[in-house]
Amino acid sequence: MLVPALREELEVPVPEDREPGRPWKPGPPVEPAPAEPAAKPIRIGYARCSTAQQELASQLDALARAKCKRVFSEKISTRVKTRPKLEEALKLA
Repeated sequence: MLVPALREELEVPVPEDREPGRPWKPGPPVEPAPAEPAAKPIRIGYARCSTAQQELASQLDALARAKCKRVFSEKISTRVKTRPKLEEALKLA
């Protein structure tokens, strides 16, 4: 449905070889954009605990076994909205 007030403002670009009454033919294939070379991927780890009774060691050991190149850790409450080390890890990702 076309809104009458917009009828004059709308324009659909039509290639020169496609006119009303002509049968449709597929256009030339579109070349994919060349992929940019990606940097060598690294594994990033993040560990967090919030209370004095909790410990980071087991999380850090697991991240070391996972061969994380960069590990960010912090002891910070879940009530704190900003987590600086998490932000650092996300910026690196």
